[in-house]
Amino acid sequence: MSSSFSSFVKGVLVGLGVGFLTAPKKGEDTRRDIHLKFDELKNQGKDLSHIALEKGEEVTHASKDAAKDVRKSLIDSSKKLRSTLSDAAKEVQHTTETFVADVSEHAKEAKHDLKETATTAKHETEDIVKDTSADVKDTVDAVKDVAKDAKEELSK
Repeated sequence: MSSSFSSFVKGVLVGLGVGFLTAPKKGEDTRRDIHLKFDELKNQGKDLSHIALEKGEEVTHASKDAAKDVRKSLIDSSKKLRSTLSDAAKEVQHTTETFVADVSEHAKEAKHDLKETATTAKHETEDIVKDTSADVKDTVDAVKDVAKDAKEELSK
């Protein structure tokens, strides 16, 4: 449709040109009419160029505004992401610190329990050694008594 419209406009212009040239007017009047028509077309062209310029400026401003909005949105998203990652890092750090504190507490408890067990074992071992020593001494004394009795029996 665009090429048929263009052909139509060309035909109108050619028709006007032929009409002006073949019109029953004086050459001077025809030239003035042609000049006026060209001035009118020139003014329409200027008007259209001003409209195009205004529309171009509107598009430029709208594009700049859209770019600012996108930039602001990206900055906001970046800040939110940074905040989320920071919060996650803090949570991981807190969890790690809690875990380390728990392990440390369990290690302290295990150390204390081991120390108590060692102390108890030492005391029990000392008691066993004392009892065994006393039993050995009693046995030695008993053996001496038996040996003395045996010696006395042999000497008789």
